[in-house]
Amino acid sequence: MKKYILPIITLLTTIITTIFVLKLNVLPNKYLILFISIELILFLLSLIQIKKKKTLKIIGIILSILLIIINIIGLYYINNTNKFIEKNFTGDIKYTSVYYVITDKDNKEESLDNIKNIKYYKYSYNVEQAKTILGEYNYEEIDNIEDTLKHIKNNYLLIDENNYKLLKEKYKIIYEFNIETTKPRKNEKLDSYNIYLGGRDFTRTLMDFNMIITINNNTKTILLTSIPRDYYIKVKNYNNYDSLEFMGLLGEETIMSSLEDLLNTKIDYYASIYTEGLVEVTDLLGGIEYCSDTTFTTTHAKVLDTYDDSYGEKLTINKGCQHLNGIETLTLARERKNVGSDRQRQKNCAKILKSLLNKSLSTKTLTNYQELLNKVSDLYQTNINKETIQTLIKNLLNNNYTIIEQSLDGNDGSNYIRLGSVKSYVMYPDENTVIEVTKKIKETLQGE
Repeated sequence: MKKYILPIITLLTTIITTIFVLKLNVLPNKYLILFISIELILFLLSLIQIKKKKTLKIIGIILSILLIIINIIGLYYINNTNKFIEKNFTGDIKYTSVYYVITDKDNKEESLDNIKNIKYYKYSYNVEQAKTILGEYNYEEIDNIEDTLKHIKNNYLLIDENNYKLLKEKYKIIYEFNIETTKPRKNEKLDSYNIYLGGRDFTRTLMDFNMIITINNNTKTILLTSIPRDYYIKVKNYNNYDSLEFMGLLGEETIMSSLEDLLNTKIDYYASIYTEGLVEVTDLLGGIEYCSDTTFTTTHAKVLDTYDDSYGEKLTINKGCQHLNGIETLTLARERKNVGSDRQRQKNCAKILKSLLNKSLSTKTLTNYQELLNKVSDLYQTNINKETIQTLIKNLLNNNYTIIEQSLDGNDGSNYIRLGSVKSYVMYPDENTVIEVTKKIKETLQGE
């Protein structure tokens, strides 16, 4: 009976590993068949250990031990991947919005006890829910936050965390509370769909990067549509115009619905990438290779947590190809002045995205796989579901996709941004490029 113990253990680890691989459901069929075939062949070969011949017995034992070790290591990676997918792509999506009641720093009031009148910024995300939670006060709606803050002395303002982060002055917080929101995740599996991909700045407030990713699993086509952050479009449900950068204050769903109107298409999912996570993931992947047609030095410094570029070392990009680490990649992604325009910046971001994608599919990621998964979990927020991401990974591993790039363009101008609060540079959409981009998205979705 003893001679069957090792084969039984080998068989159990083989079966368990195969079950976990099937549950993961990201391997293309050709790789899945190859995996099962190798597992089966190695197991059958290991059975020669039950033979009486000593040489065959030793070879069989070695094969069993080798297969057990391989399966245990494989289970480690597969189980972590399964946990990652379950955690990030299943279940309801939970949001937390932080709200403050602020006043001028010289105000002696320390609580809400003696307060009756509170102003609120009408463009704050979830502001109506915030008023309900805060309670019964005399509320006054404002639409120009800059003017209100200049005359805030002895007044009180209800403001969300995102808008508060943008304030240069220092104000006194006398009350803070959270709004917890839960929304169901879309569970349908689509053959073709659009994803809004947004890159939030280090404050997780403004959108520095915007892209529509159109995926057709039938034709194995990915269309990347870059959109300048200063694109000036109508804000859905707000009867106003703003740049995509400042529409980040209103949340991904507002951006998606506004872009749907602009491009006459449905956007099914979103994924927002956070700046600090991008730096760490890039470093964990070993950096990226970037090729430039020109030599230039960035206006931004190689720093993570400030817009003040008056200090810190600038980044010089040489003509030709070079290796960039995480903070260098971020600095390049932020640059627009010395690369010509925001148009080139969007192209650079698309290059960075493709390079990171290729790096993530490399076998080199196995050495720090668990750490990479942990960092990636903190890198983004998305409403993409499990079935969609599994199909996408499966096709990416199969190298089946053809990747096409296009960009929206526009005309330089000046207008009020931050929903009417500040006048600054904007880019007015060029109708010809909007028509062309819309047509290409439609063709990709329909498989034409």
